[in-house]
Amino acid sequence: MKLFGQELTPSALTRLLKNPFAKEPPIGIDITNEFIIAVELSPVKNQPGAIELSRLATANTPENAVRDGEVVDPARVAEKIKAMLVEHEFKSRKVITAVSGQAAIIRPRIKFPAIPLKELKEVVMHDAERYIPFPIQDVYIDFQVTGTVDEEGVSKYDVLLVTAQKQLIDTYIETFALADMQLVAVDVASFSVMRALAQDAEEETLNVLILIRGETTDLNVIENGAPLFARSIPMGSSTFIETIASNMGLELEEAVNIFDRLIIPVVGDEEFSDPMVEQAAEEIRFLLKDLTNEIQKSIEYFHQSQQEYTRIQHLILSDRGAKIKNLDQYFSHQLGIDVEISNPIKHLSFDESVFSLEYLNENAPLFATAIGLARRGIEES
Repeated sequence: MKLFGQELTPSALTRLLKNPFAKEPPIGIDITNEFIIAVELSPVKNQPGAIELSRLATANTPENAVRDGEVVDPARVAEKIKAMLVEHEFKSRKVITAVSGQAAIIRPRIKFPAIPLKELKEVVMHDAERYIPFPIQDVYIDFQVTGTVDEEGVSKYDVLLVTAQKQLIDTYIETFALADMQLVAVDVASFSVMRALAQDAEEETLNVLILIRGETTDLNVIENGAPLFARSIPMGSSTFIETIASNMGLELEEAVNIFDRLIIPVVGDEEFSDPMVEQAAEEIRFLLKDLTNEIQKSIEYFHQSQQEYTRIQHLILSDRGAKIKNLDQYFSHQLGIDVEISNPIKHLSFDESVFSLEYLNENAPLFATAIGLARRGIEES
């Protein structure tokens, strides 16, 4: 099994499947404490590089079945996955999934000597414990060389190191086994979104990618598709929903419904037509301010620690939180940078008699991670 990047360091995972991408491309399945989203993509015949959306399905995650990035009830999640794949007639039985938030520890730009990759693996594995807060025997480790630098006449690699606790990853392995699926790779959600949006990337441009999903907000500063800085902020879309439910005395289902219609008031915007939505916007105002401050502090820390880079001028919003109306305008005003909503749908072809263009565009940020996972399945087949 491949974990995170394109090369997996030796581990028990590698022995699970000897040829994971044989025959049919895997589907991408994104699991959070809120949603399960499955996407199946197919190459378009006689159109090199073109990809078609074949199947897409969403389902609510069983209540309390996923917590802090871990599948705490694999049986119920597996049952939900099996039902949605049967209902929507997914063909592949191979799957790639993702972890996010504090489930994945990302350490970009670690310097290692520019030595042959086989030797580099041994060095990385030997030194990895210096960069992670867990015993080396308790984690899966992956790394990727993202560039080469010259330090005082010595050539070195910039290495991206990614780790995840074995206990957590094993819950995904168990879940998909119970769903009669072959889990062939685990990725990082933010990396998957980068892949889904790769065609939008401009050379030598710094972007901030923000994933507001579940219990966390993941922030990545990226250049040419490679992360330069990563941070997980412990508040996400679930935090907003729980605040609305608690402060307004609502059942969680009612709070979810209001969150999905949430509008952030901006100057010159029309008045609220729904008093419940208006109240909810007021209830999350301080929470939204806290999130904005954390994003601002992260950006400033990056600039202070990486002074060789120009100022960040562009931010991309993705995942469930990106669906909040006017959130892009709010962040742009507060942070003083351009903000856009991710839309990986524009890079796919699809049958409009099967998929509603309006529905796909409206929910594009929510589908970005699963689309990126499925794209990886196509690219590595």
